[in-house]
Amino acid sequence: MIRFEASRYRTAFVCLLIFFATLSIYWPVRHYNFVEFDDPDYVFDNTVVRAGLTHWGLVWSFVDAHSANWHPLTWLSHMLDCQLFGLNTGAHHLVNVLFHCANAVLLLLLLNSLTSTFWRNAFIASVFALHPLRVESVAWISERKDVLSGFFFMLTLLAYVRYARWPIQNASEQTKPPAIIPRSDFYKLSLCFFVLGLLSKPMLVTVPLVLLLIDFWPLNRFESLNQLPTASRRETARSLLLEKAPFIFFAIVFSVITYLVQKSGGAPASVKFTDYFFQIEGVLMNYLGYLEKILWPENLSVLYLRPENVGVGLLIFATLILSAISIVAVVNSRRRPYLLFGWLWFLVMLFPVSGIVQIGRQSIADRYTYLPSIGLAVMLTWGVVELAEFLFSPKIRRICFSLAAAGILSACGIVTRHQLTYWQNTETLMNRALELNPKNYVAHNNLAFYFLRQGKRQLAIMHFKRARELGREVSDNSNRAVSDGK
Repeated sequence: MIRFEASRYRTAFVCLLIFFATLSIYWPVRHYNFVEFDDPDYVFDNTVVRAGLTHWGLVWSFVDAHSANWHPLTWLSHMLDCQLFGLNTGAHHLVNVLFHCANAVLLLLLLNSLTSTFWRNAFIASVFALHPLRVESVAWISERKDVLSGFFFMLTLLAYVRYARWPIQNASEQTKPPAIIPRSDFYKLSLCFFVLGLLSKPMLVTVPLVLLLIDFWPLNRFESLNQLPTASRRETARSLLLEKAPFIFFAIVFSVITYLVQKSGGAPASVKFTDYFFQIEGVLMNYLGYLEKILWPENLSVLYLRPENVGVGLLIFATLILSAISIVAVVNSRRRPYLLFGWLWFLVMLFPVSGIVQIGRQSIADRYTYLPSIGLAVMLTWGVVELAEFLFSPKIRRICFSLAAAGILSACGIVTRHQLTYWQNTETLMNRALELNPKNYVAHNNLAFYFLRQGKRQLAIMHFKRARELGREVSDNSNRAVSDGK
């Protein structure tokens, strides 16, 4: 009992520490402005959103294909902000920050419900909270959909784990393995949170596969089937798969709705299923790009334009890296299931935005790593710990782990705070994008609108002209590449 109380206090203390450490890192956003990139459509130029919570706003959020996206709950959250704070940008920003802080705490609670390795879980949750790639999702008001869907994602998995562990908790009271309870309260809660997450951002359509991954490890629900008689094994396996059916149903429905809304909203004018080879090439390079940004978050930008062509050597390198990691994960799936769990989490959750369907000129985006990066964090953390257990004594391990964790988290905090400075306003954000890529015509276009609002007409005209020149240059290069058979 004393040990349980101590564990509970420890968890509460670390949760508070993660929450307030994250809040302190992002505290400067209370002075930041809207940016001239999606924020006009999402908030300050959107008359329906600015009106606050209204009957028409509720209807509009479900039926309108505004900005070629369908996320009714996200629209309603922006309306609530306007209802409470008007156009006070600091308040809008802090709501995003508070959701992100809550998500980091919920992640720690989720990992603790899955495994008993508290300090590994605390490190993973801390990296999630402080990693520089989180800046785009948190500091960009229009990315409320990321932190909001992340909130319901965590609740979905927490409720599902409670539901999945229910038979285990009651097994000692029964003479035979208990049957799956498909209609338990936790199951209903999980499904409800999942739908709310989809209403916030349809990228959560991969959740049914994530649930199967959790069944594989750490819940080991499939492994426990070997202990049952053949008939019971088939029945239980069927139940494990059938219990995902409602999740799959909603995932399909929301995928179709999102596609139709984007099509009617105009975005898929630039959305196309490309030639098979170029499609695979794009997916491979994008996954490699995400790996690079997660492991070494350098030169982060609000928009990475897709390159006109990719060198054969780089494509081969991407193929070898991704294949090697996949082979290692599969080969070690029995002895080290966390490798396959983490790698598939990363691959599966990124798949909808991996480039399988290309949207405009964008290749990758920092915000898309918000939830997928958790899988890599689990994979790497568990792998490093196991390696250290093989190489070092317990005392040395404790010292090394403490120093390494402190160093990594400190570095994440410093880089995140620095990256945050670029999000103060449109000028700082777009100038940073142009510093990294002078041919970023989208940045020029956004700066033009920004200066036009500021009454700086000459600067606006200059950036409009440059955006037009670069846009035409990109278009001409694309057409030339196609005609040359590249």
